[in-house]
Amino acid sequence: MPLQRSHSPFCDRHCHGGWDGALQRWTVAFALAFTSIGCRSNQPMPDRVLTATKVSSEINVSSELNGRTNLASAVRLGTPTAMQQAGVVPHFYNDRVEPASTGSHDPFGGKQDTRRLIELASAKQAGQLDISTTTSSVPPLGGSQSPEFWDLTESEMITLALQNSDVIRSLGVRVLEAPASVTTAYDTAIQATDPMFGPQAALAEFDSQLSASLTTQNNDRVFNNATLGGQVQELVQDYAQFQSGWTKRNTWGTQWDVQSIHQYDSNNRAGNSFPSYWETQLELGVRQPLLQGAGRTFNLIAGPNARPGLNFSNGIWIARINSQISQADFEIQLRDYFLELYTAYWQLQRLYHSYDSIRQARDVSYEIWQTVLSKKQSGLIGGEAYKEAQTRAQYYRYQREADLALGGSEGETGIRNAERTLRRMIGLPIADGRLLRPADGFTTAPFEFAIDDSVARGFQHRTELRRQRLQVQQQNLRLVAAKNFLLPRLDMIGRTRVRGFGDDLTGDGPRFSSAAEDFFSFDHAEWEFGVEMGVAPLRRQAKAAVRNAKLQLHRERSILEEQQHAVTFEIHDAISNSQSSFAALQNSLARVEAGQDRLASSRALYDAGKIQLEFLIDATEELLQSQRQLHVDQTNYSLSLVRISRAMGTLLSDVGVHSYHR
Repeated sequence: MPLQRSHSPFCDRHCHGGWDGALQRWTVAFALAFTSIGCRSNQPMPDRVLTATKVSSEINVSSELNGRTNLASAVRLGTPTAMQQAGVVPHFYNDRVEPASTGSHDPFGGKQDTRRLIELASAKQAGQLDISTTTSSVPPLGGSQSPEFWDLTESEMITLALQNSDVIRSLGVRVLEAPASVTTAYDTAIQATDPMFGPQAALAEFDSQLSASLTTQNNDRVFNNATLGGQVQELVQDYAQFQSGWTKRNTWGTQWDVQSIHQYDSNNRAGNSFPSYWETQLELGVRQPLLQGAGRTFNLIAGPNARPGLNFSNGIWIARINSQISQADFEIQLRDYFLELYTAYWQLQRLYHSYDSIRQARDVSYEIWQTVLSKKQSGLIGGEAYKEAQTRAQYYRYQREADLALGGSEGETGIRNAERTLRRMIGLPIADGRLLRPADGFTTAPFEFAIDDSVARGFQHRTELRRQRLQVQQQNLRLVAAKNFLLPRLDMIGRTRVRGFGDDLTGDGPRFSSAAEDFFSFDHAEWEFGVEMGVAPLRRQAKAAVRNAKLQLHRERSILEEQQHAVTFEIHDAISNSQSSFAALQNSLARVEAGQDRLASSRALYDAGKIQLEFLIDATEELLQSQRQLHVDQTNYSLSLVRISRAMGTLLSDVGVHSYHR
């Protein structure tokens, strides 16, 4: 009989269901297994977590969400504090704060392997800070209290700088190591009052000179020959002489001199008409150069007693030009000082804005960190340990940048460094309980400059060109004076003299009874007239001086032409840089606006669970970098306008500063 398969009740119950029943049973078992190990979605969906837990867990998680909401509110109020969530007891695990399991809302459902895997993936390095003890708020500018600010305007800065800047505090000059290179407000006056080569010293060469002398003698001489002694063997004599004189040289080269001589003589010569007598005389002399050294031009350039090769520093015109050159040097240093002053002012303004942007980014990153931390402590999706560590690291990075932006470091300037620099430049004390803060904002308005007009203004007002023109003028004058030495020396001389003789100096009586009466009778008038000539036939020194003066003149003219080219290029570059800086400023403004929109959108999407945390962090970083670049571009544009004024040579007049001689 054929074999037949018997049917049993068990088979009827479990086998007749077919594969459909088995598939359903396996599906239910698989779903229960995923539920037991806490299956998660990639998107942070708190509602799914709530529906997958027990009723008691729903209550605990709800209280945690309320605590997280309070935490976010606290962050918005500016009190960044790590708050302990309700129902979460912190304990340390590998120097990291972890929420202890309560058993009723454990997101891992008691699966210790899954917990340990995430802990190993997010484990810290030894020595890392504890997040529960390093979240105190940072007050503005790093102090326990808000400091007192001094809102300094540009006009106040200029006024203080002029009042306190006897020494021009250029940042590139080492006042301790090289004090001789420092420019001060006294330099032009020092040069003008140089007693050897200043203008007054040159004028002094043409001043009148007065002289006087009084001498007395008592002589007692014995002569071997009586004739030599005036018919006496022993000469006994009382002698006195008073002499006064006046000399003067004018700018034409003429030399005048007047001398007055009074003599008294009492001796025992046998042939004397009077035992004692007086003699008085008045002498007038003149010397006028006709070739070499003649003429007003030469004497004003070279001065009296000039020699080739000495640069004629005693000439009035040369000395005055030297004084003007010294004044131009001072104006150049003063102009560059104001450029550095404005640079320090705008750099401090930039650092304040940059510090504010970093603080804003720090506060945003802190809020993000606290949000992720609350999710982690609540066991919600999006609070993974690596995300909490990432946001925490970003917060401390911004906190570090804020500290450096405030105090500075080696190779990096902070607000306090820049503030001290500005204080030093305007001559304020290093600290007075207040912080300087620029009150004037950045320039954002567009400016247009005509190239040709700007170059023309530069040629007219640029101090370097004015200084070099003085150098050319000075060398031209030296050439004129050097050519004068090619002429021979030919002087006309003249002298006249009137004498008076008498027994007494004054009085009445017959002839020779009074020296004064005899003098005014003009009976003893003398005169002298003649010419003097001298010449070096080869004139080597004079020819070398002329050749040297010509080369010096060509050199200074070449330098002037090159300086004009340099000023032209500098003005073109300054205007071009200003235009480029303005374009960069507009782009930075647009970039900041886009960054703000991106951060707001990213924050909304992250709160809705539609993007990952990294996108929000990247949006925060992008906004910070765009803001910092904006501050740099604002500074560059404001300084570019100052540099245009400097390139045209109108910076001092534009800020209302005029130098003068002390």
